[in-house]
Amino acid sequence: MKLPRIANVVAAAAMAPAVMLSSPAFAADSASVAAPSGPAVADRLPGGERSGEQAAGPGADDAQAARDRAAIEALLRDPASGPGVRRAAETALRGTAANMRQFLDVEWAKEQLTDDRVRVSQIHTAGGVAVKREAKRALAANTQAALTEFLTNGQHVARFEDDRVELARMLDGAGKGITEAANRLLDTGTREQVREFVANGQHTVRAQDDRVAVLRMLDGAGPGLKAGIVKLLEGNPGPAQLREFVKTTQHQLRDTDNRVLILSILSKEAGPEMNKAAVAALNGTPEDRAQFLKTGQHEARAKDKAAGGQTGKPDADNTGAAKPAVATGTGNVTNTGSGTGTGTGTGTGGNTKVTPAGGSGSLAKTGAGDENGWIAGAAAAALAAGAGLVLAGRRRRTSAEG
Repeated sequence: MKLPRIANVVAAAAMAPAVMLSSPAFAADSASVAAPSGPAVADRLPGGERSGEQAAGPGADDAQAARDRAAIEALLRDPASGPGVRRAAETALRGTAANMRQFLDVEWAKEQLTDDRVRVSQIHTAGGVAVKREAKRALAANTQAALTEFLTNGQHVARFEDDRVELARMLDGAGKGITEAANRLLDTGTREQVREFVANGQHTVRAQDDRVAVLRMLDGAGPGLKAGIVKLLEGNPGPAQLREFVKTTQHQLRDTDNRVLILSILSKEAGPEMNKAAVAALNGTPEDRAQFLKTGQHEARAKDKAAGGQTGKPDADNTGAAKPAVATGTGNVTNTGSGTGTGTGTGTGGNTKVTPAGGSGSLAKTGAGDENGWIAGAAAAALAAGAGLVLAGRRRRTSAEG
């Protein structure tokens, strides 16, 4: 081979790789080998340029931030989230991706524990004996597991215990409707049924019992209580109004009627014992006044009657009546009649009508002021004077005859 031809071949061989690398087909194959397998999301730099070299890292961070944001927004939509969780979540959403991640990793659990402690404390305050007991245990443990267990299950078990106690308490003095319903639930009621009756159902049933009780109060009611019942029923009362009347208003009206009765007794009779007992009742409690009318007035009246029988009535042998006058033959009259007697009749309290105990209505008279004794003495004197006149007439007739 000639030297010039050999030189051309060598030159062509040397230029071949450069030609192949510059061809479109080869460029495409090279791009496919160098491209990353994940999605290439360019990262925006502060100057607005795109960095192709860091596309993989920032893209993954953006995806995580999107998931964190969705999780936080779900917490905000959850009705169970407390105020502390909501406040911290809203703050995180306004911050950076790092702020959102910090909330989910650290702050959420801390705020949830605080919110749950507040909820358990509120339930403890409003709960019955069993609920308070279990709430204290959860608060003492102070773990998320203990608080969550109480909120999701423990409080309901404890409340069922308290509700059954409340059912048993309702039976004391209950009407027919409450008695039947409470006994039935105590025997076969579920937790939900008992809770519903204690929270709501009892009020409807008790309203029916209260209406019957109000109607029964009319029998033997005083004027004040009777007027109150009529006014209540004319107003078409609801359960709360009926309950208030049965529990409170009726007792106030009864006490007012009792005061009027006691004052009426004082205006008619006021022996010492009756006066003392009645005034004490008026100054006492409603129970004192009811007790006075039931038994106290009778005891006081008996004491005053006994005292009046000993000192307020004249003695059988000392009646104060005048003894018969004795006439002498000389016409002189000696009136030895005397009237003596003792008696007491007192009344206190400023009453205008005071009747001595025993109901006699009069005081015993003394001899000096006894009208009957005065009349008897005058009659005796008149008889003696008449006898003298008769004797003088006989003497004049005798002288004339002689």
